[in-house]
Amino acid sequence: MAMSLPTDANECSGAPFRASFLQPLTSDLERSAEAWQGALQEISGVGIDTLYLQWSVYGELDLSREPGISFLSALLDQAHSNGLRVNLGLVADADFGSRITDPADALAAYLADLRQRSLAAADRLNARLGDHPAFVGWYLSEEIDDRSWTHSWQVSLLREHLRNLTGLLTELSPEKAVSISTYVSGAQSPAQFERLWRALWAAAPQLHVLLQDGAGVGTVARTDFNEYALRVNDIAARKKRYWGIIVELFSQQSGPPLDELPFSAHAAPINRILDQLGAIETLDPGPSEVIAFSVPEYLLDPAKPGQTELLSQYRRLYCRL
Repeated sequence: MAMSLPTDANECSGAPFRASFLQPLTSDLERSAEAWQGALQEISGVGIDTLYLQWSVYGELDLSREPGISFLSALLDQAHSNGLRVNLGLVADADFGSRITDPADALAAYLADLRQRSLAAADRLNARLGDHPAFVGWYLSEEIDDRSWTHSWQVSLLREHLRNLTGLLTELSPEKAVSISTYVSGAQSPAQFERLWRALWAAAPQLHVLLQDGAGVGTVARTDFNEYALRVNDIAARKKRYWGIIVELFSQQSGPPLDELPFSAHAAPINRILDQLGAIETLDPGPSEVIAFSVPEYLLDPAKPGQTELLSQYRRLYCRL
């Protein structure tokens, strides 16, 4: 992130995104404090005031233990100095997508183990960082799709998982929000997806639900996705639930579900992103939050193909030049 950007978030006060995801990597622990200060300054400089760290534990990375927790403490200090609030992700399991297709007993045991791992990480993070002014919420790293939760027994197990995990996190830190993301592939109809989230939200009404718009992968046509978004919007409006839309700023080039190659993506063209934002504007009353996935990767990283053009057009539209 070597590009020079405005340091005053007010220069991009018209920006459509106030929040973004950030995916921490093991290599990030080796970056200097100066490099992180510059990166966070650039993120806030395009109007972002809230970050979602997608996980604190993933593979060999564990930010809930030393040296990761010292890194995270310094990151929160730098975030606070740049006017950024941070939601801390918990445990992301690379096997989640395959394990959630297990039979009932195995799935129940898997979710219980995942829940305990996340709660243990949350205990460690809260003990060290719970009073930090930049730390405002938790993010559950398991992403809820529309393919795997089709049987009533599966939904019941997921309801219990989210009810227990969200409730215990709320007991641990009552002032902090708990968020989770969900996405659609067209495996369920909009009506079925609505029933799924009615059931899950009834079990965990305080949960903030963030719907991925899927534009980066493109498995669901925009007009079809809008119907799913409308269903979530209606539940939230009627039940007074908090929800957001995650706007994908990338165009996937390889990797599942397109092919078996490693994941790769370019920054999306600005016209497609404007279409995504335009669809959100048609929702009434609309989401509580619009989140980018992700500003650090696709709007600010010059190594990403298409980034320079996207950033230039984005700033022309939303920032004082």
